[in-house]
Amino acid sequence: MNSSRSVVLMLCTLIVLLGLCIALVSILWAGPAPPAITAVSVRGNPVTLYGVGVYRYNPLMLGAGYAAQDWVLIGALVCLGSAAVAFQRGMDRALIPCLGALGYLSYVNASMALGAAFDWAYPAYLVLFSACAFALWFAARNASQVLVPRQSPRRGMAVFIAFAGVFTFVTWTTQLAADLLAGRTPARLDTQMTSVTTTLDLGLIVPLCLIAAGMIWRGKIMGHVIAFPLLGCIVGLFPWIIVATIFQVRAGIDFTTAEIIGPIAGFASLGLGAAWFLHDAWRGEALSHPNHGLPDMERQ
Repeated sequence: MNSSRSVVLMLCTLIVLLGLCIALVSILWAGPAPPAITAVSVRGNPVTLYGVGVYRYNPLMLGAGYAAQDWVLIGALVCLGSAAVAFQRGMDRALIPCLGALGYLSYVNASMALGAAFDWAYPAYLVLFSACAFALWFAARNASQVLVPRQSPRRGMAVFIAFAGVFTFVTWTTQLAADLLAGRTPARLDTQMTSVTTTLDLGLIVPLCLIAAGMIWRGKIMGHVIAFPLLGCIVGLFPWIIVATIFQVRAGIDFTTAEIIGPIAGFASLGLGAAWFLHDAWRGEALSHPNHGLPDMERQ
């Protein structure tokens, strides 16, 4: 267990130091403008580029979203570092915020590594993506051994996670089906070949939500372990959608009132709900004694 704690701390330290470095550079460095602030997509559509800083070669809406994301990342990285240190010092309960922060950071860095325009920062995105994935695996492995649900609204959490998965599925598949049936390119795809967000959400997040919900409903500890990163991801996306909307409007993106209020209201509801369940888990998770863990069948 001690060696496993050290691996978690080592990986989280790498994530925090490299993540803070990239976020601060992105915030502070404006950098030279690209040769042109417009480009033409493979579909022949003109695309306005963000034009400044690390994200200068990304489309305007995407680049502004990435710039907003850096501010939220700082908070997530501080949370991860604090939780990792607390876990290393013997506070097993710290795995809950650790998993939550890793869930958000894994999602963000996967999006950056797979979707951001190629630049000098790409190696950092690649390292962060890999480190987050392995840190999440080691942290989840530890959590499955030491955390025991107690006084936690299992069915409430199961229903919430299932709702988040179904809501995400309906939101993306409705738009996807409409675009495919109409034979049109998805709105604001710009220079991207396909939507990385849609791929991650439908291919990974939705199935994990449904798996976690089913396992929590049956009282399996692994359901909680899978749920904590998902809840953390939802919590992190709530402030991001607010800051991103501000950055995108300032960059010149035209939104309708519904396009502004709808996503913010939706993420507010999900984000506050996810934060409540994480807080409740922090208060209600008992710790198993190293020599008196749960039977194996209860940990499956």
